[in-house]
Amino acid sequence: MKQGDIVYIKAYKSMMGEIKEIDDMDRVTILLCDTGLEVRVNAVDIGGAVGNQPKRRDGATVSILGTTYTIRIIEENDYRAEREADGWLDHSSKEICIYNYPQALESVKDLIAYQNKVLRHEIVHAFLYESGLWQDSYGSKCWAKNEEMVDWIAIQEPKLHKAYKEVGCDE
Repeated sequence: MKQGDIVYIKAYKSMMGEIKEIDDMDRVTILLCDTGLEVRVNAVDIGGAVGNQPKRRDGATVSILGTTYTIRIIEENDYRAEREADGWLDHSSKEICIYNYPQALESVKDLIAYQNKVLRHEIVHAFLYESGLWQDSYGSKCWAKNEEMVDWIAIQEPKLHKAYKEVGCDE
């Protein structure tokens, strides 16, 4: 058990939060995921790690075919959080926006891996936009905006890269 772990309070299994501090008396300060309130409990009263909170990369940049995009982590209190998407590309402002899901009972356990999956997906969208394929795909029923195709590329790219590397054709 360490700072940053997501744990639950045994007596109230629905009360989960991120460990903020552990003092010398084995009292743990937890920031509750659903309310944002801080509570202090004895270490024996909490259950083991049940997940992890995504890395906050807000402000990081990535070069997409020579164009700099800024990664924005969208928190619950941001007006853009109402979108029905886990991530989206804003090509007008050159931003890749990723919703920062808080750990909850109904969320996946590894939110870091999930946030990375969403980020890879949005980077593929950015490459298609910057290469001109996004705008020019209208005659093909918007194939360059097709979510299934973008997902396939985003999911398979690490495997493709590994295969290229195995046979020495990765450059």
